[in-house]
Amino acid sequence: MRKPSGFWQWVSSIGILLLLPGCGARPAGREIPLWHALGGPLGETLRGIIAQFNQEEHPPIPIRDVLMGNYATLSQKLMAAVSAGQPPRLAQVYESWVGELREAGKLDPIGEDFLPDSVLQDIFPVFLEANRWGDTLVTFPFNKSVPVLYYNRDLFDSLGLSPPATWEDFRAVARTLTVDENGDGIPERYGTAFPVDVWLFTILLYQNGGHIYEGDRVAVADSPGVKALQFLVDLIHKDHVAYLASGYRHQDDFALGKVGMVFGTIVSYQFLKDKLTFHLGVAPLPVSGRRVIVMAGTNLAMFQGGAPEERAIVHRFLRFFLRRDVQAQWVRGTGYLPLRRSVLDAPELASFFEEVPGMKEAILQVDYAVTEPRRAVWFTGRRYLSTEGLEPALRGVLSPAQALKRAARILQNDLDRRRALARRVRP
Repeated sequence: MRKPSGFWQWVSSIGILLLLPGCGARPAGREIPLWHALGGPLGETLRGIIAQFNQEEHPPIPIRDVLMGNYATLSQKLMAAVSAGQPPRLAQVYESWVGELREAGKLDPIGEDFLPDSVLQDIFPVFLEANRWGDTLVTFPFNKSVPVLYYNRDLFDSLGLSPPATWEDFRAVARTLTVDENGDGIPERYGTAFPVDVWLFTILLYQNGGHIYEGDRVAVADSPGVKALQFLVDLIHKDHVAYLASGYRHQDDFALGKVGMVFGTIVSYQFLKDKLTFHLGVAPLPVSGRRVIVMAGTNLAMFQGGAPEERAIVHRFLRFFLRRDVQAQWVRGTGYLPLRRSVLDAPELASFFEEVPGMKEAILQVDYAVTEPRRAVWFTGRRYLSTEGLEPALRGVLSPAQALKRAARILQNDLDRRRALARRVRP
């Protein structure tokens, strides 16, 4: 019998204390809970789609959305529920959560035979690739996003600027946008701003030809990683065209006209649109070197333990979710990507693309998108890279090379420890 890995030992240490009373239990034959972390307009749109499914399809067991707060809370409660043997039937999951859940036999693979070929062929390939393990579609794409560049269109027009196509263009545009009228070293308007962001670093790393992992070796401290981080550090400490933000301050300052352009998820539009004091421009992210961006967002996993008829209802819900009109509703209400290419031409989205110039082109970045590492070690590795590698460099405490070497050692130790543990517990 397979003993718990380090991942599952960690899960068990969370304990069932994190489970709210009755949170993992599912009254048999009454509902199928879908655990998620979508709040605000995102959650409202999801609830509307679920209500529409229950009303139109009349499933014998209705779907019910269960908001778990943020993704950190979702992961804690989900892993605790799995450890206690009381998982929900459906839940949002990141790719890095799936590997050991699948190996431990906790997932009920969703499969793809419930979809007609015409629909499968219409789904963007990267979404299916990200959810397949071997030849099996284990999980299903759900709320997927790509990074975009938001810019102040009025300001760009007044200065005769175009959205930057490369990162060197980005640096030049940021210099033009930055204004320090009194020369005190604190610009009244910054060209750009960003938080400590593993997503942005990973995109620059991949575009430079680098990797997070190369086989069983952590590669973030190789020259492509140093070059990527140095670029971000220089924007702050050498060019003085950017500041390091906390939370969403950079997006708030952008909406007020204090920052000229910002990197963000395509979903940020839903939270920016009512704050803007100018016409918004949206553009694909700059590219230098390899043409690649990193996709973000979660997938839906179906867990073991439900009644057989629930599987058929989940498949019905996913077919409904993939309907072109429902996908258009999803895009319009949340800003997430449509899962099907044909949805981009849906009449329901025509006015949306007119309202937000560049949004359609930004969505099509999915054609050269990849995923973050899918291995379980990235669950903690992502956090280590942020706190031990990126932040010290961006704050000017360590050089990019020093910071990434430190982070790489930590990530490598974590990877080696997990591999050694896996060898010991293997039957």
